[in-house]
Amino acid sequence: MERLDRLVRKFLDPSYAYELYFLYRKSRKVEVTDERPEQLSASEEEGFALRVVKDGRLGFAYSSSLDEEAVKEAVLRASEACSLQEPDEGNALVKELLPARAASVYDEDGLKLPFERKVELAVEMERYAKELDGRVAGVRKATYSERETLVFIKNSHGLEVSYRGSLFSSSISVLAKEDGDATLSWEVRGARRFDRLGWREMVKDAVFKAVSLLKPGTLESASMPVVFFRDGFAMLVDAFSPMFLGEYLVKGKTLLKGKEGQLLASEKFTLVDDGTLEEGYATFPYDGEGVPQQRTPLFEKGVFKGFLHTYATALKTGAEPTGNAVREDYRSRPVCSTTNLLVKNGSVPLEELLSAYPRVFLVLEIMGLHTVDPVSGEFSLGVSGVLFNKGKKEKAVRGVTVAGNIMDVLAGVEEVGSDFTLYGSVGSPSVLVKELTLGGR
Repeated sequence: MERLDRLVRKFLDPSYAYELYFLYRKSRKVEVTDERPEQLSASEEEGFALRVVKDGRLGFAYSSSLDEEAVKEAVLRASEACSLQEPDEGNALVKELLPARAASVYDEDGLKLPFERKVELAVEMERYAKELDGRVAGVRKATYSERETLVFIKNSHGLEVSYRGSLFSSSISVLAKEDGDATLSWEVRGARRFDRLGWREMVKDAVFKAVSLLKPGTLESASMPVVFFRDGFAMLVDAFSPMFLGEYLVKGKTLLKGKEGQLLASEKFTLVDDGTLEEGYATFPYDGEGVPQQRTPLFEKGVFKGFLHTYATALKTGAEPTGNAVREDYRSRPVCSTTNLLVKNGSVPLEELLSAYPRVFLVLEIMGLHTVDPVSGEFSLGVSGVLFNKGKKEKAVRGVTVAGNIMDVLAGVEEVGSDFTLYGSVGSPSVLVKELTLGGR
């Protein structure tokens, strides 16, 4: 990358500060249906992004070509863009290289395994699902994918970092049938090492949810205790994660503004963004600007602790950067986002959560999470699940609604389960909320 840096310095006016970001990415994926590979894909790409800063103005450009002419053009475009921008106090580059608090995981052995073995793994997912329960009629899709990356960041203030990473993921969509009724359930897992993918537990969860929702009954509208199965609560919290971001704070679009140190949620609820989680799916030594990733408490025993920041949002709010500048790829500017978003595990088994009250509704599927409003906290979602009576299944229920405000949900957390599970970069145990209103027929 020294050549790339030399070319940038060759063509860029020395009055500009600059940041060079290089990304190499190689991906492979297989999709299996009816125990046969339906789709095999592979991709490989590399490119660089350039940010230049002068007088509080910032310009951005990128290129997939690394030749001299492409670098020259990128420097020109970034410089021209910079001159057209209004000054902003957040337009600055990281000025100091700090020690990393986490290591990136690069599973070279896992990546080098024959891809035929990984295709067979996807086939085995489908076979295993059918073995678990006779009501499994098939698998719509079983997927395996892997990715390796190389990142290099350097700026004119002397910061220089680089690291490699590997990511492995699997997913499955299980079809269950009984007495003319059919249900479909989807699950996903991710890991930094091939041999820690945990696909068997993924398949078990998908089968459990699919068969649990068969032959549904009806539910009258009612308010009752609700248990969110672990993946559902993880995805619900993740859907509202923008309210923790410094960018939303700067824009005044978070209901948490000015509430640091206040008890806003149940004392049973603790939430962290942990960019240092050992072998976490989103664990890297540095973020997309070169700030060390860190562990940042968001809620601690119900008390709101603070926001997640990029270098820019930290400057604008007088906070410290938390290592949460994330780039989707080299074409993207760094934006504020979560890393590993984790609800702290509890000590109560799922069975005890389901028997905590005479009637408890277990949410197994949530529809419409893309419609939630992270600015106001309001949501109205479709859910499917199982009604429990004195700890025993009474009936499956599909297509009811649950509406409310996420802060009321967090304040209503009564118990936290002991079944913490990671779903890529988000994780949660099952959670009992004292009361929510379910809209039935």
